[in-house]
Formats: sequence, structure tokens, C-alpha cells
Amino acid sequence: MALARKGLYRFPWTQVDTPGTWVEVTDSCDLACPGCFRHRLEGHRPLEVVKEEIRLCRAATNCERVAIAGGEPLLYPQLTDVVAYIAALGMKPVLMTNGERLTPEYARELKRAGLVQFYFHVDSGQNRPGWEGKDERAANELRQRYADLVRGLKGVMCGYNITITRANLAAVPDIVGWGLANIDRVHSLSLIAIRGLVTEPGTEYRAGGRTVEPKEIQCRADSAQDYDITSDEMFELVRKAFPDLRPCAFLNGTADPASTKFLVIVPIGGRDETYGVCGPKSAELTQVGRHLYTGRYTALALTPRPSKSVFLLWPWDGEVRRALRRFLAATVRHPGRLFRKVHIQGINLVQPTEIIGDDKNFCDGCINLMPWKGMMVHSCVLDEYRLYGAPIKAVKGTSRPV
Repeated sequence: MALARKGLYRFPWTQVDTPGTWVEVTDSCDLACPGCFRHRLEGHRPLEVVKEEIRLCRAATNCERVAIAGGEPLLYPQLTDVVAYIAALGMKPVLMTNGERLTPEYARELKRAGLVQFYFHVDSGQNRPGWEGKDERAANELRQRYADLVRGLKGVMCGYNITITRANLAAVPDIVGWGLANIDRVHSLSLIAIRGLVTEPGTEYRAGGRTVEPKEIQCRADSAQDYDITSDEMFELVRKAFPDLRPCAFLNGTADPASTKFLVIVPIGGRDETYGVCGPKSAELTQVGRHLYTGRYTALALTPRPSKSVFLLWPWDGEVRRALRRFLAATVRHPGRLFRKVHIQGINLVQPTEIIGDDKNFCDGCINLMPWKGMMVHSCVLDEYRLYGAPIKAVKGTSRPV
């Protein structure tokens, strides 16, 4: 069922005024995850080149946040220097990692360098040593370890990227339920539908003036059904399991504006109870207010400092009013709740790029643009630039996700 977007807030981000960007320090990795679109072509990148790209991110996009990605950034020997450099330029460093090489000591070192958030990639398809063959409920145990580790850092946020495939799609409610139960230590959950090249007969792909052989792309499948999960489909599972969770904001697609590429739900609650959600007006006030105050939009509207101040939005936001009423009712039943912390959390349902006709359907207002040869490109197609100098497109056959 397609989500009715009427009344939701459309994020105002553009390619030249976006809250987040992305740099990659290495394409080396210690795992081989389904859905990974990064090929091992360079290894560790020179620190001065990475710094130059960080400066380009700031100049080209007015970004607040720079995500450090790979490959696996924890393998990069000068990672702490990269974190410190981003922070010194007045931006927020975020680390995208699988967490395998993270120790409490290294986490504290990264915090001292200025890191504001860990974003862990943890899902059941990764075949991690010691976790092979386990499902998403078991993967929640590993997520819990990292969430507890980061909580001990006091002031650093914790988020998760989780690849959603046909194999674990039914587990979306289990993942979201675990996140809600840990709202005091998990600030973000991004559920990202898998995408890749479809090798069905009758479809030809080209990029940079040459034909692309499917075997050249490491993320590929024989059927489009493997790669056609949508944000609407994921939200329907969330809605059925948690009827009170409603989205507040979205991004549409570039080639297909009717597609919902980025759908955001912001629960309000504590470990004992979820009181409700932030509505579209809260999303709008956060974005507009932040831009008026700092000159930048924000992708980190959440804060590791929990506060009941979210309820101050009640005059403008009906969803917050409902949450406030539930909170007050809970304090009547359990007076101790009045002195407990209230948290908010971001649940992001992401539908990555696909081919629509002969064009790519990107997120319109992407927060993961990154430098490539002096220009900003979508990070999800970086390797298409690296391999062919241009994004892959279909030149015959019907639309296929890629």
C-alpha cells in the first residue's frame, strides 16, 4: 500500500544546502556484506586527499555533518586524525562502521578527537565470525553490545544501518521493537532496502559509453523481486506492529517524485513506554529554526541529552500534544515517571537509488553526497564513477532496480 504523504513535511534539503555529506577513507573491509556496492580498488587513501575532500564537502554543500565511511574506517590507520580535522572545521564527525575492530579504548579516543556519533552496520546477512546463520533477533544482541558501549561514552550518539532484504523483511518489527526498548541509548535506526544490478534477460546496462557486464558488479541478482523492497512496504510492517508510530517527514525521488525515498518516524518515550511521535510541524520547526539560527540544516536533530523540552512543541504539533497527554497520564499512574528522562529517536526507512526508464531515481535532497574528482556525487553510485566514470543506466528493457 502506497503511503499517503499529504500533510507530511518534505525536507527542504538541496544539493548545495544539505545537512550531511560523506567521505571515504578506505575501500578495505574485514566483512563481505550483502548489498555492499563498494569494490576494493584503492585501499587506504592518503590523509591529505581525504582532508581536501572534507574541505570540498563544506564549501560545496554547507553541510553540518560529515560521515566517515568505507570500506571499514576502523581499518584506516589515521582515522583519529580525520575525526579531529572535521571537528576542527566546525562540523560534526560521524563514523559508519561494522564495529568489529572497535574497543572501549578506541571508542574513547575517537570521542576525544570530536566524534559525535557511531553508526553501526549490523544485520543478520553479514556472516560475522561467531554470528553466522543467526537471525535479526539474535543480531539485536550484538546491537545491544554496541549500544551499551557507546552509552558509556556520555554524549556520543549511537545509530544503526540495517540492510533489509527479502530474507529479513519480516523481522522489521523485531528490529524496531528493539530500538524502541532502547530509546535511551539508540538515537537512530536506518532500515535500508537492498539494491543492486538485476541480471534478468532483456535488460542491457551501459555507463561511460560502454556496456556493463553484470558480473563486474558485486551486488547483483537474477530477479527484480530481490531488489524491489520500498520504504512504503517497510512502513506497512511497522504500522501494523506499532499503530501509534506515524511518519513526520520524507524525501521524494528525482526521476519519480511519487516515490518515497527517505521516510522518517520520530518516537517520543522512555524505556518503560512510548508516548507518541513528533509530527510534521515538529520536523518543520526543527529544520527552519536550525537554519535561521545557524545557517545550516540539520541531520542530527536528535540529542544525547534527553529532555522533556520536546513537549514545548505542543502548541503547534498535534502529535506532540497527544504524546504529552499520554506522558501526563503515565505520571498520574506512576508519579516517578515525572523525574525520568524523556527521549526521542529517529527511525529512517530508506529506499536507495533505482533505475526508472533510462534515469536514476535518487533521493531528491540526498544527505550522502560525496566528492569524486572535484565534484559532489551520490555516494551510492561512487563505484559506478570509479569503474566507468558515470552512473549505470538501462538502455533497453523495462525498469529494473539498480
